[in-house]
Amino acid sequence: MIPCYVSGAGMFATDATRDFKTLVIGWLETSGIGYDTRYRYYRAQFPELTPERLARLVCDPIEYYDKDWPGFRANAGVPEEEALARFVAERDARFRGEAEVAIYCFDEAGIGSGINAMRFIHAGKPVLGFYAADEKLRRVNLTNVLQLEVEFPGQVRLAAYYAPTEIKAQLAAWMPSLRIAE
Repeated sequence: MIPCYVSGAGMFATDATRDFKTLVIGWLETSGIGYDTRYRYYRAQFPELTPERLARLVCDPIEYYDKDWPGFRANAGVPEEEALARFVAERDARFRGEAEVAIYCFDEAGIGSGINAMRFIHAGKPVLGFYAADEKLRRVNLTNVLQLEVEFPGQVRLAAYYAPTEIKAQLAAWMPSLRIAE
């Protein structure tokens, strides 16, 4: 199974990004081809949650649900914003480090998604990015996103989608061709 990092807008995500992420996490879990590293990590913290509820939960910022955050914050000895930056950096580095592939929803992507996408590119890991074909559903400059594929054609693949079934079809075609983690 291929460990994946499923991403998109974080703090300011709308249902569009949350729906994308939960769809991809669910597809990975049921396909047997891969898994989301964040989802698998939090499965141990929340064994009582259904797969659907956990997938939705891990779309939120981790300070809202990570059971280690309150203790980390209390013992950090720095202002809360700095403590959170350190905590998120540690957790996110763990999830990125384990992942062999990044899967992005670029519809609402912000600076965090851009930075993380570049971290994957810099690490030589493949990136599959999705964006809504309907421009009214996007809150990004698509030209900037498309430049990733132009500049890194062997590593970045971008796909427009009109419906969730197209996302699943792209994943089903792309993921087995990777054969990274085997």
